[in-house]
Amino acid sequence: LVVSGASVSGLALGPLVPLLLETYGWRGALLLLAAISFNLVAAGALLRPMPIPGESPGPPKDQAGLVRLLRHGPFLRYALAFVLVDAGYYVPFVHGE
Repeated sequence: LVVSGASVSGLALGPLVPLLLETYGWRGALLLLAAISFNLVAAGALLRPMPIPGESPGPPKDQAGLVRLLRHGPFLRYALAFVLVDAGYYVPFVHGE
């Protein structure tokens, strides 16, 4: 179940990319693919650090939540992995046509 998303999206992008290229041209197709990929931001926002024991579960009082998230090692490794995966994953579908 964990890795099935990549397989399903790979199967969906095969016929979707030529359709997008015919309908919107290469610029519009890349813009739509970027918009689809931008939805990963919502999934990444759920990967925030667990609250420190004794700290209230609300937003942090001493620093911005984004700064704290960008200093969280597991989130940074997760984000870097997806940057590397996305850099090479869509290349065959986009440039294959």
